This record gives sequence, C-alpha cells and structure tokens, in this order.
Amino acid sequence: MKVYVATHMKTEAALPPNYQYIQVNAANNEVFFPLHDALGEDNISAKNPNYCELTAAYWVWKNDHENEVVGLAHYRRFLTVNKFSSSPRAYLNSPRAENLLKRYDFLATKLYRTNATQKQHLLTYVREKDFDLLRGTVQRLYPAYMPAFDEVFAGHESYLLNMFICKKQTWDAYYAWLFSILAALEPQVDMTGYSVQEQRLYGFLAERLFTVYVRCNHCRVKSFPTFLLGKSKWVILMEKVQKMLGMRD
Repeated sequence: MKVYVATHMKTEAALPPNYQYIQVNAANNEVFFPLHDALGEDNISAKNPNYCELTAAYWVWKNDHENEVVGLAHYRRFLTVNKFSSSPRAYLNSPRAENLLKRYDFLATKLYRTNATQKQHLLTYVREKDFDLLRGTVQRLYPAYMPAFDEVFAGHESYLLNMFICKKQTWDAYYAWLFSILAALEPQVDMTGYSVQEQRLYGFLAERLFTVYVRCNHCRVKSFPTFLLGKSKWVILMEKVQKMLGMRD
C-alpha cells in the first residue's frame, strides 16, 4: 500500500510507514520534494491552481504501476482510527486498510452533512453557470449517472476532500471516469474574472462527483474520521459538540 500525502509546502511532519509526501503544483514552483506531480511525461501539475489535489491523484493514476492499494491524504488531513490522537500511528495503516478492502471498495471520509442541499452548498464556492455546464457534460457522456447526480445534489450529504484509499484498479476506474468528465468540461469554462477560490473549480466539483460515482455504482464505502493536524483534541471536541447543537454546518 502507498498513501500519497499531497502538499504544496515544505513540511517535516512525521508519516507512518507506507505514507509518502508528493509535492503538488511543482510545475509552477520550486521543487523541494523528490516525489512531485510534475514527474514523467503524463501529468497535469501545471493545472494545480484549478485542480487542487487532483494533480496528485492524476499522477498516481498514470504513474503508479507498483502498488496494489493506493490512497491520497492532505498534508494536514488524514484518515484516522482515532481523531483525538495526533500520532501518525493513529492514521489508517496498511494491514487494516488492506484487510478492509476485501469487503469494501473505498475507505473514505465520513459523509459530511449540510443544512443546505449539496448544490446550494457547492454554489458558495463555484458559479452556477459552471454547475450547469457540469450537469450537461455528465448527461451527455454518462446519462446512466443522471439519477445519482440529481439525487446527490438535491440531497444534504456528500463525501468531501477527494481523500480515500482503495485498490489501484478501483482508483484507475474512478479517475478514468472523473477525468473524462473534467477534460470535456474544461474547454467550456471561461474563468475570466474568477477569484483564486473560484479558480479551484475542478477540485470542488470532483468532491461531489465522487459521491455520484459511489451512489451510481453501489460502491461499498467504509468511513473514517478525518484528523486535522494542528487542532488540539479539545478544539475538535468543542466543534463536535457545537455541531451536535446545530451551531455549525
């Protein structure tokens, strides 16, 4: 198993065995990690401002030919078996992940619930015209996915963060589907006048498209909490209490 940890900045935070940093946006910046998303001929590193951590996911899809199980984490976010522990020993490890993948297709984040619908929540980050273009693209390329697409975006739950662990063949199938949609969408999008956040369009869209893919294909997902590095266990506990009381989305 290899879990790639996407980072755009230098970090010396310890990682457990089978985890490795991969620098993203390397085509546009100084290279400071030996493994980065601009290696090899088949990469989309230069598109990182629009694709976010997906440039690392793309690199894994096209360039990892050795590992039977792969995953993606962020330099500050990890799937964990104990969200109150900052120790790398609490991150989802190789033996447990490989055993679970005998019964599940994906080991992913929890289903995040929003008060607004997923479409309404997404539109706080992206423009409605781009959502409409996305829907039209999925309808044209993969009409069988439309019931799941509409169900997800009319609903209130979605897996987020583009973080999961799965078998490499599952990874390849999912990202072949996802990037075919994004590749068809990209020529239609005009980002003139977009803010830096709005330019991260494809990363935002992919988060919800993962849920569409899971729903349509009846994938078996095992959810894990996400540990946010740098937050104390007390801050995490307070946020959990506030969420239970309806004080946070």
